[in-house]
Amino acid sequence: AFPPPPPPAPAPAPSPAAADKVDDDDDEEAEAAPAPVSTPGAPIRVRTAGGREAIVLEKMQRGWFRVELDQNANDEGGAGERKSMRRPHGFAPGQDHLLDAAPQAAFVPKPKGSGSSKGRKSSVQQSGPGPVPVGAVQAITAGGRGAPIPGREQRGR
Repeated sequence: AFPPPPPPAPAPAPSPAAADKVDDDDDEEAEAAPAPVSTPGAPIRVRTAGGREAIVLEKMQRGWFRVELDQNANDEGGAGERKSMRRPHGFAPGQDHLLDAAPQAAFVPKPKGSGSSKGRKSSVQQSGPGPVPVGAVQAITAGGRGAPIPGREQRGR
């Protein structure tokens, strides 16, 4: 529905003095330009806070990313190490557009009732340490339950 954009203007011809000059600063221009958003399927390369190159493998939850570091080992990690890094602490500034383009990790919820129940009371009643021998002395625990004291027999019965 929009008209096509106008054709680009032709570049002016270089002056004879400029034609003799050799352009040696191509490397500087490439470093100064912001990194383009990579094409789909191509690896997303970013810089860490320490200046290393890292390939973003996937975007996880809460600002975390799984990355593979370059071959230059330092205090950030070993050569080729895969690790999790969090935005903004682990990455150099100005790369949000690259990190946002990373593929989202598949979230697989844990099925209910599986795994450990750390810190939660189970609905199954736990029994005591075992059968109490006849005549054994019982101590009251902090929880109010009775527990046998091994090796002590009641006296006076």
